[in-house]
Amino acid sequence: MKIYEPIRKAREYSPLALNIFNGCDHGCSYCYVPNLMKRFRSEYNHCDLSIQSFDGLEASVKKLSGSDFPVLLSFTGDPYCQFNDKVKATRKVLEILLKHDIKVSILTKGGERCFQDIDLFKKFGDRIRIGATLTLDNQEDSKMWEPGAASPSERLLTLKALHNEGIKTWASFEPVLSTRQSLNLMYAGFDFIDLYKVGKLNNYKGLDKKIDWKSFLRETVRILRLNAMRFYIKEDLKIQDPDFVFYPDEIDPDYYNDFTK
Repeated sequence: MKIYEPIRKAREYSPLALNIFNGCDHGCSYCYVPNLMKRFRSEYNHCDLSIQSFDGLEASVKKLSGSDFPVLLSFTGDPYCQFNDKVKATRKVLEILLKHDIKVSILTKGGERCFQDIDLFKKFGDRIRIGATLTLDNQEDSKMWEPGAASPSERLLTLKALHNEGIKTWASFEPVLSTRQSLNLMYAGFDFIDLYKVGKLNNYKGLDKKIDWKSFLRETVRILRLNAMRFYIKEDLKIQDPDFVFYPDEIDPDYYNDFTK
């Protein structure tokens, strides 16, 4: 698998991406990827490597050496799923990206499993950001929706620990399953989350139709502005209130892909 440019909604996350795994063992019931990949959920929960050759990957990465654009890890499987503990593939990928001076953005629900590579994170310096998907604020709900993922508290504590080590952090609030719980998680991360990206829930068993997205959007922007947080509002949420006035950096998907900001 090579580094590629995502399209449509995925492009809002990053201008470049690399998928390490096909499949994920977190078992999140809302995950869109199994349908995207035309795979049954039972098969999707079985991980395998997307990368066929690390030598081939390095040849692909070498062409981007020193690029200004960050590479996201990853869309079709969590870089710190349980399977990675066995194969250590994410570490091998990071070593290649580091060697060729590639900026990296990681998104995971694996919690403290990412600590296995903290030595590499530090070597990247300001060329890496580690992010967590934050959905639910309690273990009971999280176990129901995301049975194989780290608990909400572990994800928050992981971001805090990374931040305290001088590593830039970010959080993805998507999908939003409960607006109250998402807002609680936003408050919880003010001291150690460097960047917020906020979306919504789309087309999931009618649940999204029952949520007042306009109110959620306005409250999200209010509290993030009030606390001087850096944030990006995804297009699907932004359009829920066409009359709302945003600052340019709040709705520009590439503004914070400049790691100097």
